[in-house]
Amino acid sequence: MEPATYFSDLNYTLSNEDTRIEYDLLPENSGRVFSIAGSGARCLPLLAKNPAQLDVVDMSESQLFLFELRWRGAQALTYEEWLYFMGYRGGVQGWTEQADSRFILFQRLALTPEARDYWLARRSGWENQGFIRLGRWESHFQKLGRIFRDFLQCDFSPIFRAQSLAEQMELYKKHWPHKRFNAFLKVAASEYVFNKFLYKGHFSGSEGRRSESELPSVFLQKEFFRLFQTQLVRKNYFMQILFLGEIRYEEGLPWEAHRMIFERVAQSRTEVTMKVGNLLEELPKQAYDFVSLSVTISYLSESDAESLLQKLHPGAGTSLVAIRSFLRSPQKMNTEGWVECLDRNHWATQIDGTGVYRFHIYRKLQ
Repeated sequence: MEPATYFSDLNYTLSNEDTRIEYDLLPENSGRVFSIAGSGARCLPLLAKNPAQLDVVDMSESQLFLFELRWRGAQALTYEEWLYFMGYRGGVQGWTEQADSRFILFQRLALTPEARDYWLARRSGWENQGFIRLGRWESHFQKLGRIFRDFLQCDFSPIFRAQSLAEQMELYKKHWPHKRFNAFLKVAASEYVFNKFLYKGHFSGSEGRRSESELPSVFLQKEFFRLFQTQLVRKNYFMQILFLGEIRYEEGLPWEAHRMIFERVAQSRTEVTMKVGNLLEELPKQAYDFVSLSVTISYLSESDAESLLQKLHPGAGTSLVAIRSFLRSPQKMNTEGWVECLDRNHWATQIDGTGVYRFHIYRKLQ
């Protein structure tokens, strides 16, 4: 199955990546930046760094419409209105004349006609709940959470009430249902389930495709355990979505929903272009100072993934390329003219809130 077949609808509407990584990597006031759209949540922190140009590309027009919605919302709405509009809150903080109407807020956005028509046709889906839980990815993990809680009788909420790492580990030892959770992961993280409900036959962790030696269920089990040991999970939106079914604690909001990021996006003077396209065709056209490729490398053919750096336009000066991989990473990357920043890979892995990605950060040699 070609990647275009999978990336054809709203697969992601929240942030399926911890975008602090790209935000910290991108210098202030850079030149030209390239980003895969995805849900758009990774692009907003890039805008917050005020590059001169941001080119947002995706194979899915729907995902580009979602980025446009996020971006234009940040320009037209207050922070409190935007949180409610997107679905991070159940109402606008304080009294407003908008009467908590997402449709009234929507009408204030300066969208392209195509994006406006797209969202108006789907009004019934977002007017009552916002946008962040509309995607296939979000729906899948909310269902998993319901199974954890309702069918397996697993109550994770005491662990998320912890306000220190020591308290969290004590509650983890007391309340975590290790045997039930591990048994469930063998099914929920199986190749069949991932392909059936998320990747439509293009799962990067499938037998014969993954580069990780462990089964997906074992890999995820270890990464979840590491997160519980090293991070306060109430401050982690991914863990909240998975185990609580919602973002219950606002200290865990994704990076795009932090007030500082929102305000910087609203003030950004970046020129933005949006285009439906294939990264392999679009990347060579311009010289970029920073390239954010999300996890797309895991879905490329082996030859395309390994030669990716050589396809980039040679004209950029000091360039950084930030890549994630999920269970499948290139084993023989052609790094001629580039150096892999191993220290940054380690740093990114340590602070990443999802715990499911491997990082590959490259710097162009002068």
